[in-house]
Amino acid sequence: MANPTLSVVIPAYNEVDSIGFLLESLASELDEIEEIIVVDNGSTDGTQEIVAGFTESIPQLRMVDEDRRGVIAARNAGFYLAKGDIIGRLDADARAKPGWASAVRDFFGKAEQSIGAGTGFFDQYDMPLQWFHKAMLKFGHRQVEKEGGDIPTLFGANMAIRKETWDEIQPNLLERDGILDDLDITLCMSDIGQRAVMIPGMEISASGRRMLSSVENYRTFTEYMPATFEARGMHDEAKKSWGQVRMMRIIHRIFWLPTRCWNPETGKYSLRQLVSDRVERVLPYETKS
Repeated sequence: MANPTLSVVIPAYNEVDSIGFLLESLASELDEIEEIIVVDNGSTDGTQEIVAGFTESIPQLRMVDEDRRGVIAARNAGFYLAKGDIIGRLDADARAKPGWASAVRDFFGKAEQSIGAGTGFFDQYDMPLQWFHKAMLKFGHRQVEKEGGDIPTLFGANMAIRKETWDEIQPNLLERDGILDDLDITLCMSDIGQRAVMIPGMEISASGRRMLSSVENYRTFTEYMPATFEARGMHDEAKKSWGQVRMMRIIHRIFWLPTRCWNPETGKYSLRQLVSDRVERVLPYETKS
């Protein structure tokens, strides 16, 4: 039996400095990809022009506009148009590693039907202390394996879901500010008896720029986890998640300074970086005017 077809959806908002690298990273796997849909979410920085420059070399590429701001609206617009048996989603600031698309197709070509979605390993191309990051991820993966292989939540920057699974859960997904949309997908899948797992070889390099957020901004972001459980009426899970929230905040404060001093272009620390202008990552919910 042939492997399932794969659509790739990329929500994008002001990613002029990064989206070209992502499209270049996918260009070597076009035989494995049926279509690439970039959903522009109102960019004003030239993102659209960068994407348009790839349409000749990537015939599967198309760009659509979504005026409603926020990652959920952009995701939905792209997933609605996707035709593949599997819908992959990548953040616009990610970079797929060689074999990403083939790993997704090969996995779902053999996976049991109870597995509705999966996510893959990632490192960070613009962050220091990657040995610590990788050690934490490997520890987490070992714990997942001990508990049967299911993961507590998908990683939205690098995920893939069966189209039939998406079609079934989509009407039940939350569309509101201040939640983790990837966690919401995972919870809805669990409600219909579908599992989310790690997919071997589905690897990317991601941006760690969320760690550059101010303390206030990062506190808001971490509150999305218990807010998602609360919105689903899962009050006990929401209370339990605050332990993870506190740990995330501690890690952010510890690593903010070395991250702020890191120059990803030179691969060295610099005090100049500490006082340089760095744009904070936009929070992933709708911006109200």
